[in-house]
Amino acid sequence: MRNTTRPPAGASGEADAPGTGAAGAEQYPVPDHAARGAGIGVLLALLSATSFSTLGIFAKLIYAEGFSTSQALAWRFTGAAAFLWAWILVSERRPPPLKPNLPVLVLGLLGFAPQAGLYFVTLRFLDAGITSLLLYLYPSFVVLLSAAFLRKKPTPVQLAALALSLTGCVTTFFRVGRYPAAGVAFGVLVALTYAAYLVVGERVLAGRKPVHSTAFIMTAAAAAYWSITLIGGTVRAPGEFTSYAGLAGISIVATVIPIVTLFGAMQRIGASNTSLVSTVEPLMAVVLSALILGERFGFQQIAGGILIVAAVVLIQAAARRGR
Repeated sequence: MRNTTRPPAGASGEADAPGTGAAGAEQYPVPDHAARGAGIGVLLALLSATSFSTLGIFAKLIYAEGFSTSQALAWRFTGAAAFLWAWILVSERRPPPLKPNLPVLVLGLLGFAPQAGLYFVTLRFLDAGITSLLLYLYPSFVVLLSAAFLRKKPTPVQLAALALSLTGCVTTFFRVGRYPAAGVAFGVLVALTYAAYLVVGERVLAGRKPVHSTAFIMTAAAAAYWSITLIGGTVRAPGEFTSYAGLAGISIVATVIPIVTLFGAMQRIGASNTSLVSTVEPLMAVVLSALILGERFGFQQIAGGILIVAAVVLIQAAARRGR
């Protein structure tokens, strides 16, 4: 979404870091920290997942202020990129070289940017909570794409997780006509494109610093959506306080904070444990959407969401045991 900087579930033995997907290229061994350090890592992972789950809510607020999809995304990624580049310059004193990172820019332009746009388009049709639940079909698609293109035969656990997530989707949308068909189609497409981005990113981002990769990908995504905005002929700047709050929230709360805390969690408890904790995101999205936006969810939506999350947990737990 969900920006995409988090670990691709099931793509490899070691889970890589979704959301924004960019952080997941580099593998982290589980450190042997004291209980206090591990506890802080779990808290950081929970904060990351909770922050990511606000993406749909801030998007709804921005849409209410009249921003188009391309305008909202352009501002989101500009704010995130500016923060990350400032972070790099302050901490490392110089930017990373451009030429070795050209593949990362291409990945951001052709991989991350399209799926991020599809997520926002889906929010035009569906509630934020349901959109987040559909996004979590992506681990099953990762399994299928890895088998088809990377020749990684799915394990029985992966097939079980695939059945769980698909059953969860069917359970969620059992009542025909309850949600627009176009919205459901876009939601499934978001999960599919995000999975493809992660499968490709597993190779492109291998061995690179997560902060560097994320900064380049945010920059490419910002350039893509500013280009679309300029071609459309309308550049909307924030005017009211609500606009500034929404754009600041989506750039900082829903993009920068979850990425930074994700890195901190991975350094303390490892990528696999961080991914396992991060599966609370769709449930947090459901809770926050109900509390803040007043969205209502029936028993079928709750049951379907539990099945989808169970699929993610199953894949991540199997990957952790197989290290």
